[in-house]
This record gives sequence, structure tokens and C-alpha cells, in this order.
Amino acid sequence: MSSVNLFTSSTLRLSGMASGMDTEQIISNLMKIERLPLDRLYQKKQLAEWKRDQYRDVINLIRSLKDEYFDVLKPANYMLSSSAYKKFSAVSSDSSVVTASASANAAAGTYEIVVKQLATAAEARSANPVSGQIQGETSISKVDLNNFIGKKIVVTLDGVTRTITIGNFNDRPERQEGSEIEKLVWKLQDELQANLDDAFGEGKINVEIKDIISSGEDGEIITFKTEFQTSNGATKLTLNSAASEDGLSLLGISNGASNRLNTSESLGSLVSRVLGENAQIFDDDGNLKFSINSQEFTFSKSTSISSMLSTINSNADAKVNIRYDELTGNFVLTAKQLGAGSTLEIKDSESGFLKKVLGIDIEGVVPGKDAEVEIGMVGEKEKTLVTRSSNSFTVNGITYNLQKADLNTTITIKVETDVDGIYETITGFVNKYNEMIEKINSKLSEKYDSNYLPLTDEQKEAMKEKDIELWEQKAKTGLLRNDSILEKMISDLRRALYDSIEGVGIHLTSIGITTGSYEQKGKLIVDEQKLKEAIRNNPDGVMELFSKKSEKYSYSRTMSSEERAIWYKESGLAQRIYGIIEDNISTFRDKDGRKGLLLEKAGIQGDASEYSNLIYKEIKEYESSISKLYEKLVQKENNYFRKFAAMEEALNSMYSQSNWLYAQLSSMTGR
Repeated sequence: MSSVNLFTSSTLRLSGMASGMDTEQIISNLMKIERLPLDRLYQKKQLAEWKRDQYRDVINLIRSLKDEYFDVLKPANYMLSSSAYKKFSAVSSDSSVVTASASANAAAGTYEIVVKQLATAAEARSANPVSGQIQGETSISKVDLNNFIGKKIVVTLDGVTRTITIGNFNDRPERQEGSEIEKLVWKLQDELQANLDDAFGEGKINVEIKDIISSGEDGEIITFKTEFQTSNGATKLTLNSAASEDGLSLLGISNGASNRLNTSESLGSLVSRVLGENAQIFDDDGNLKFSINSQEFTFSKSTSISSMLSTINSNADAKVNIRYDELTGNFVLTAKQLGAGSTLEIKDSESGFLKKVLGIDIEGVVPGKDAEVEIGMVGEKEKTLVTRSSNSFTVNGITYNLQKADLNTTITIKVETDVDGIYETITGFVNKYNEMIEKINSKLSEKYDSNYLPLTDEQKEAMKEKDIELWEQKAKTGLLRNDSILEKMISDLRRALYDSIEGVGIHLTSIGITTGSYEQKGKLIVDEQKLKEAIRNNPDGVMELFSKKSEKYSYSRTMSSEERAIWYKESGLAQRIYGIIEDNISTFRDKDGRKGLLLEKAGIQGDASEYSNLIYKEIKEYESSISKLYEKLVQKENNYFRKFAAMEEALNSMYSQSNWLYAQLSSMTGR
């Protein structure tokens, strides 16, 4: 809170030049007394602002309850709708085949379902792996064959990397068949295989040296091919050269060789890998073109495989997904739409990129299929055949999510009232309501201490920061004590909960919800067992108790008192509570042009009421009074200084005359 500093005048100020008095301090002390009314106005303005903020805290508290339980966009907790009280659980006897959920429109019972066929999308895929196995060819002298000893190869299998070291393979057992040269090379093969088995487990990677040819003088030059293959569930294999003692190049295999594609490589590299260096796939401009579902795509030699895939997948009009499957080494093109209506229309490039390079047979597109299920109630002789274009669909309020087809198994779906779900919704609302009631009641019961008024700036300067905080905390306490608006709202809420509802045969206490002691001031207490029994045995009654709508009127801010009385009598508890909330915090105007009572009193940020409310007007009146009184005090201060200046001037003149007279007298007496 600010207080006034009045020493702002341009009036000439003499500080006791003649009198010797500290006139500024004297006037400052006088003005402290004079500005007491101004300080009181500042204090009243500060109290009004604090009170406004506390009202707005209450408004936000009420809005929090409204947003969570009276928002139509949150159907699970929307207390005004029957859907909040009509909840069902759906339990499948085998969730690996089908799962289910039930809406408020479902009917309790046990259903049987046979999943005959899943819905699929149209698909085209590579006939064979695009990348194939890792192969290398080398020519080496018989003597230099021993150079393999001690060499290393870095092997990565499905993300696990090991470094193998080739030992002295000459000591390995010799095979009986084959030539001398072949037997020697096969020892190298056995050494490689033993190292791979030790590193990754037997049978994960198979190595084979074949096409062994000796040539040159006395057959000293040996040429052979080495092939690495995966098996037994292993998929992606990559070979890299070791930093030193590299053995991969000796086998004629390039660094980074893999049995799967690296999707960062270019389309030009891919074409060379599959068809050879001289393959004529790209046009004269270095591009290739093809279309999918009438969407034309153009890619250059430098385009990466991953970029091609991303471009196709991001084209919304193409309605397809394309991916490279590392498990199989195939490209897979799949329509985004499931069902029998799912198709793929593919037009290859003139050079046949899709077929020759990606291995996709554009004539071999597998069309999509509809899901087929048989559904019926337990005990029914015949089930109904249901076909859908999706594996997730809703029938009679039950949503089925198909996981796999199983013609030989009948799955049961048990649908029953979700007692726990409804209980959690109601108790969640009760807890939120109690939180609101408790906080409002605490404001109403706080004691106000008039001895703790807002501090002036001068008072704050003489206090520590912590002391200021504690003082203001006490000064803010009790500002809403016994507030008439809040008292009426709390009273209306209590009455709404216990007044009977026309056409509803049960009461809040009938379902195990009661108020606590007097000290708890309207808080609700839930008997879990009794409430769950009511939900289980009389779900429609519980629903009506809370959500019943008046047959004649819906809540409106423009209702007449007669219409409101009828609406109130016929409405369920949640309907009434919503009406009371709107009466107090609604941003819509009633028939008299007023917004909610609390908004009319204090307003809320983000609404026109922020600057159009009773407290705002009160604050503006204080500001106007402060401004007027400030001007008066400045004038009074200036008057004080003028008077003291005049006094100092008079004293100075008197002293001058006295000194002159004394001088004259001294000359006459000869002194």
C-alpha cells in the first residue's frame, strides 16, 4: 500500500536561516498528522482490493467444481447426464482374441462372439528380401592365407556387437573329402564359425566358404567366396572392419556390409546394389517416377530410402504406408483403410523401379478384407453374422476390439453394471464438493481483527520482510466473515441436497450419503457399502436422484420466479447444484441484466465483469477521494512553508534593524 510523499512543491523553502529552527522537520511532523485521513483512505482501498481477490479465489474454486463435473465435453464425469450413472464393465474370457468396453447404451448380459476373420488392408510386398545375404570374394596366395591368423572382424547381430579374432586355423581337424587346398580353406571356415558360435550362440550366424578355385603355378593362388547368413530367429547382421588387424577386407567384404538395407543410403546406391552399376532405372534427368492411388511421386538418385518412405507416408491423398521390414528384408506397401473397400492402385515407372528394385509386384496386390464375427446372447440358438471394415466397432453400445481370428473358440463378453466406476464418479464429486464447502466455510468463520490494518509505506520501512508478511496475513484474515452472498449460497446448497424431488422415491440418505456433525457445516459423508448396494440394486434410482430433469423447464438465467420454483421441485440434486453455481458465477445475464451474484460483487479476470462490479466501483471512489485529498494536502504543505518562510524573512529583517540600531548607538557613545 502506498502513502503520500508531500514534499514535491516548488515553493521557496528556508530552513531556519534566521530562527535556527529545523522548519522542514517541523512541517514534516505536522503533515504526518494532516495525512492521517489520506492513509486511512489508502488502507480502505487496500482492504477492498484484498476482499475482491478473496472473492475471486472463491469464484475460481466454484469454477473448478463446475469444470470437472458440469462440463458436457467430459461425459464420464458430466453429472447432469445419465451417462455418468449408467456405466458398464465388459470382461472378455480371452483378451488375446477380443477385448470389449461398454457405453451407457449397453444392456447387461453375457454375449458370445466368434472371430472368424480380421479386417485387413490391401497390401503389396516384396516377393523376396531386397538386400539378401552378405557375400565377398577374394584371391590370395596359399602362403598369404596364414595372414588371416590374428585378424579381427566386428560383428553386429540385432543390435549386439562382438569382435571376433581369427585363431590359428591350421590346427583344426581336417575334413576327409576335398582337395588339399579345399581342406585348408575349410579350416578357415571352421575357425570363423567357431568364433561366431562363441560370440552369439550356436546356429545364429552361419558362414560358408564356397567356389574354391586354385590357379597359378602349382595352384598357389586360391580364389573363394565367403557368405554369411542368419538363422534361428536372428535377423539383421552387419560386418565392420576392425580399427587394426582388419580381417574383413581379406575376405573381399566391404566395411559396413549388411544383410539388411541401411535406409540412409541413396536410391542410386540401392539400384546399384540390386541390379548392378550399369542398371538403367533413372531417366535422363536422374529421376524416377511412379504413382500410388493416383498420386505421382518423383525421386532423384540422391534421395535416401528413408526420405522416399517418409514422402510417400506423409502424402495424405495417397492413403498408404510404406516401410522396410528389417525382419524379412522386404518392402511392404499397405493401404491406410481397412476392409473390403481397401485397394491399392499402383503405376510403376517405365523402367520398373517398384518391381525390379523394391521387388513389389504391382499386379499381385492382395485386396483388403472385412472383419467377420458371429455375435449373440448366451442361450440363443443362432448368432448374427456381423461384417465390419474395421477391427474395432460398436454394436448395441458394446465396442469390440478384435485381436486375432479363432474359428474354433467362442469368446464370452460379460457386461454388467460398473458399480466401482459409478461409485468413483459420485464420490469424486462429493470430495470436490466437500473441498469447496470446507474452504468457503473457513472464510465465513474467520475472525477479523481491526487492529491489523494495511501497512503504510512508512510503517513497512521500519519492519522486516517476514514481519510484514505475517502482519498482512493477519490483516487479510476475516474479510469475508459472515458474507451474505456466500452464506446464502451455502444455505441454498444444503437445502437443495435435502429437499425432496418430485417423482423420485429415494433420498440422499437412502443411498448412504449424509451430512456430518454441526461443526462440519454441510460436508457430505459417504457410506461406501450402502452407496455401492444402491448402485448395484437400484442404478436407475441413483441416476434419477442426481440427474433427473424437469419435464417443464431447463435451467435458464432468464427464468421467472414461478418457472424457477417448478424447475427446482422437479430437478435432481446435480441439476439443482448446477443452478446454484450458475446463480453465483455465471457470465450470462439474468432477466434483470445481472450476471452471477459473485461476479456482480467482485468480477473475474477475462470477463467484462472484471471492470464492472461493486468492489471495482468502490475502489475507483477511493482513488478519486485519494486524488482530491492529496491535492489539498500538497496545498496545505505549501502554505506551511510559505508561513515559515515569511517568519524567517521577518526575523531576518528584525535582526538587521537591531544590528543597525546597535551600531548607531555604539558610535554615539564612542564605543
